[in-house]
Amino acid sequence: MDDFGDPPAEDRYDAAETAEQVLEEAVSRFRQGRNSEALDLFDRAIALDPGSSRAWNGRGAVLGNLGRFREALESCDTAVGLDPGAYKAWSNRGWVLGYLGRNAEALESLDRAIRLLPEFAEAWSLRGWVLAALGRYPEALESCDTATRLSPDDVEAWNMRGNVLAACGRHEEALRSYDQIIAIDPGIAGAWFNRANMLAALDRHDDALDAYEQAVAGAPDFAEAWNNRGNSCMALGRPADAAASYARAVSARPDYAEAWYNRGYALSELGRHGDAVAAYDTATGLRPGYAEAWYNRGLSLAALCRDEEAVASFDRAIAISPDDASAWYSRGNALRRLGREEEARAAHDRAAALDPKYAGA
Repeated sequence: MDDFGDPPAEDRYDAAETAEQVLEEAVSRFRQGRNSEALDLFDRAIALDPGSSRAWNGRGAVLGNLGRFREALESCDTAVGLDPGAYKAWSNRGWVLGYLGRNAEALESLDRAIRLLPEFAEAWSLRGWVLAALGRYPEALESCDTATRLSPDDVEAWNMRGNVLAACGRHEEALRSYDQIIAIDPGIAGAWFNRANMLAALDRHDDALDAYEQAVAGAPDFAEAWNNRGNSCMALGRPADAAASYARAVSARPDYAEAWYNRGYALSELGRHGDAVAAYDTATGLRPGYAEAWYNRGLSLAALCRDEEAVASFDRAIAISPDDASAWYSRGNALRRLGREEEARAAHDRAAALDPKYAGA
């Protein structure tokens, strides 16, 4: 007798039961955000039952969460190949394709999911996301509205709706969408962050600060919230508070070039030009093509009477952004202080050619 023949009927049943148990445990770990453990379990479930569309779909979802989108797409493709009626797999496939920038294909996949289950709110929300990426904002908003109507407590749908409205410049309406999320779950830091951003866009910076405070209270290492809080402090004329906020941003995320640049600017406003130069140095080290940081670094060096270094910094800014009239003008000023009059005049002439306000410098 062949040792690799079919097992007895009761053994086949036990194996199938084991595959289902492993699959359920994988889903549980997935819902807890324990993605690596979930992936191992989905792989075990597939080894036990290679024809399980649900297991392949779960594997695709986990791989997507891990940022392994090409592998995720392969798993989703297998899932829909095994079961063309698996609407969740079509939806996940659309989500993965969207992250891969293949938005037209993503839209087709999400439409397939919706045809299979028209009341599937998650697919409508993702459809809005993909349509927004395609620049089709009115259709995107319609999809998001459908999602929130089908699932009024779906915070992801409300968030997507807010994002679409924000991209359209409809900040008041976007604000109401983010407020809806907060009403459903006040503990979502991202909703407070998005609310604050809309308030800042509406020049309501005092209210924005309150919302940023809520965001960082819920997520103390939320670097973007600390950075944007600093921006609102600057808008309110509070550079010391801003500098402290930017410091929290870069502490949470040391490779955050924009926050280092913003910290440098706030420090320069406080007259702390040496510290500002150090912050700009970090910003330009992280992003060598950061023209604004090179320019402002030059201004701080000039304020410290380090004009040779200032000229070199302005030169870096100009190499990146040759039509920046302010950089040419500031370069001319530094050269003049160094007694290099002919070069200074040439720099000022270039500034005036680019922007008439510098004529006669």
